[in-house]
Amino acid sequence: MLRRAAIITVLGLLGGCGSSPQRNPDGGDGVLTPPDALAAGRHSFDVTAVLGGASNLPPTNGFTLVIDVDAQVAIVGANGGANAVPFTTTDGRTFVVRTPFTVGDKSPDPCGAEESVRYDGIEVTIAADGSLTGRGSGVANISCGDCSFGVAFNATLTGNADRTLPTLRASGTPPSSPFDLFGLRTSEPLPATATARLVADDGAAIDLVPTINDGVIPLIGGFLKPAVILRAGQGYVVTLDGLTDFAGLVDTSGSTLRIVAFPAAPVVAEDGFESATGNALGGAMVMTAGALPAITGSTSLYIGGAGALGLDASNGRSLLVRLARQPGDTKLRLSCRAVTTQAQTSFFGRLQVGSEGASLSAGTSSSFGDATGATEMVDVGGRPAFLTPSTPIEVTLPADVGDEVLLSIAPSNNICFPGGVRPGAGLLIDDLRLE
Repeated sequence: MLRRAAIITVLGLLGGCGSSPQRNPDGGDGVLTPPDALAAGRHSFDVTAVLGGASNLPPTNGFTLVIDVDAQVAIVGANGGANAVPFTTTDGRTFVVRTPFTVGDKSPDPCGAEESVRYDGIEVTIAADGSLTGRGSGVANISCGDCSFGVAFNATLTGNADRTLPTLRASGTPPSSPFDLFGLRTSEPLPATATARLVADDGAAIDLVPTINDGVIPLIGGFLKPAVILRAGQGYVVTLDGLTDFAGLVDTSGSTLRIVAFPAAPVVAEDGFESATGNALGGAMVMTAGALPAITGSTSLYIGGAGALGLDASNGRSLLVRLARQPGDTKLRLSCRAVTTQAQTSFFGRLQVGSEGASLSAGTSSSFGDATGATEMVDVGGRPAFLTPSTPIEVTLPADVGDEVLLSIAPSNNICFPGGVRPGAGLLIDDLRLE
């Protein structure tokens, strides 16, 4: 009997250990388990990377990171950079990206090489409270003027749930005439459903064209002005209320991004500018007397880039005017003459013509004035000026031109010349007409 009781006692102790587990203060059963995996769907984070390495690295780089649990894809980018790259995970909390992606570092300097940050890989962990930590490495593309060079870095990543409203940022040179194309960059990657509109001061609006990076998840990295001619005498803003990001954030405050205000374009008579009054017409300098003789009659118009001889505006002058079109008119014609500091130099610029609201033609980018030699030399403000022969210009009007034709002639300024000024040629314009 004693032997049997001892066996029962031992078995009872063993059974007790399995059937009534000892509870820990946290409610667990003593078995260590990782935190629960992220729920299905998309989780968006604002991430800051502290870049370590060479002293010429930018100290930090920020970007948006969206973990798409269902698609097993990380959406990542900033400042026009929009990437969808695969990730791997073993616990649903730590995510490893081994596919390189590029993040815009800042709006590019129009006079220098674009800067960006390329990540060769990142590893991030999402804590139960929604915070993010991690690390990464890659190469930062650093501008050195008109060149760039790469600098390797290691990065420490921190982040939290996305709370930053999406916006747009100007990209490249702003438009100077209703003909000019321009682009905008998104502050973060946006879904393909995001929209943006260009709105004139009088309320007329047109949709901007999204630039979409195709892939497993289409992403918007920016918007472009559509290929239409805007209206002179109007200012334009871009509305932001259509920019909904992957976190569902959108600026509902009515904020807008001011792009440009174009000068008015007067209607000019086809009289060789003989009826022009005042010092300027359509942005161009009216030349009725002085060292620069008119091409025909007593009056010509004069335009040029910053530093052009005899110009009365330090930042240069362009021409923007309208002409009334008669039935059957298919050509725009004018005469021009370059005013240069060297006998073999022409005026370099861009001539564009069309009707407001109509399609944008390619325009004419070329030299104006015969650069084979000067036919006349005059003194302009104590400096010698060479006048090239009078040259006729003929442009075919676009097929969809209306009853009113808008003309723009602008110099090709070099804004990156030291001090922003490159002494260039001016251009005398006369005999403007439609035929």
